Amino acid sequence: VVTPYRGLTNMQLNHQKEIFDPAIASAGGRRLRIAHTVSFAFDMSWEELLWLVEGHEVHVCDEELRRDAEALVAYCDRHHVDVVNVTPTYAQLLIEEGLLDHDEAAGKHRPALVLLGGEAVSDTVWTKLRRTQGTYGYNLYGPTEYTINTLGGSTTDSATPTVGMPIRNTRAYVLDTMLRPVPPGCPGELYIAGTGLARGYHDRPGLTAERFVADPFGEPGERMYRTGDLVRQRPDGLLDFLGRTDD
Repeated sequence: VVTPYRGLTNMQLNHQKEIFDPAIASAGGRRLRIAHTVSFAFDMSWEELLWLVEGHEVHVCDEELRRDAEALVAYCDRHHVDVVNVTPTYAQLLIEEGLLDHDEAAGKHRPALVLLGGEAVSDTVWTKLRRTQGTYGYNLYGPTEYTINTLGGSTTDSATPTVGMPIRNTRAYVLDTMLRPVPPGCPGELYIAGTGLARGYHDRPGLTAERFVADPFGEPGERMYRTGDLVRQRPDGLLDFLGRTDD
């Protein structure tokens, strides 16, 4: 997949306002410590690196550490890590190992922010993060065909799991099979467009033409990506992930 540099810049500018600033404010304005727990082969790893660009302290966890939930929680306690970025499934394991426990006398430090991505978030993980004082979760959704992150939503925004709303300079359409918008509350396929949209698949023009189609709601010549994901828009504008259209 060929993505433009401007997509990464757009994501950074979005995260400054929507993620970085609120997390910094919750920590009293100080520089934060972030655990880099994602393989550099995965585009999600850029999310932690953008904190470094912003002047924060990023702890790069090696393969052995990031695969060991108990050891990773102990590392976060020992180094007072403020931000962790993991899949929801791994977040559940970390929570079971005490990630959200807080007891300074016993050396237990609770992160201020748990970033989630890569798969659907369970009700259990969402509710635990929402109810834990001093910590919140933020779910980031994005296919490879859009530069890393496309949608985002916080546990402070919703009582139930959500993929949130489009990041800056990004459009999300919920459409039927005839590419017509469906009413809020009705399921439809998610199509995305905007600054972070990929140019297509390298040397695969046929597949590119199939998945990147003309955007009837944008400017002439603009395209949108057909995600294959089934979503539903709430009355408040937040989007809920329902599954795949081919399930």
